Amino acid sequence: MKTDIFESLFQIVNFFNDPRHDTTLLKKAGIKDDKNLLPIIVRVGVSQTISVGDLANQLGKNHSSISRQIDKFEKQGLLVSSYNDNDRRIRQVALTEKGAELLQLIEKARYELLDDIFSQITEDELKGIANSLNLLATTLTRADKN
Repeated sequence: MKTDIFESLFQIVNFFNDPRHDTTLLKKAGIKDDKNLLPIIVRVGVSQTISVGDLANQLGKNHSSISRQIDKFEKQGLLVSSYNDNDRRIRQVALTEKGAELLQLIEKARYELLDDIFSQITEDELKGIANSLNLLATTLTRADKN
């Protein structure tokens, strides 16, 4: 059973980490393809405010690489960064209004693509998936805090 769960999670993570899907999603949203844009904008949007270090850890990239991407997206008016009041070494990032609008376009395109995928599943099956994923997310979040 645990092996089945791991294998399913692995397939899900691979699906969402596949850059081809990011390209499709950005194209559907009418956004110029940039392999770094989607993962950064989505993670900053979900977190509302996130440190460059935490963002780098989530993306499995080094701090300086993410910092350069943030600088690029700041120049485009998508992100804004500031230094933490308690620890000036920590640079925090948030979406600008333009970045939030971009995130909305990405989310709309994602929902449309997933609607196509999920149209093959009954409403009861979708509820079961949602309940199971919520339980899994809660369990993993709890385990991550220990």
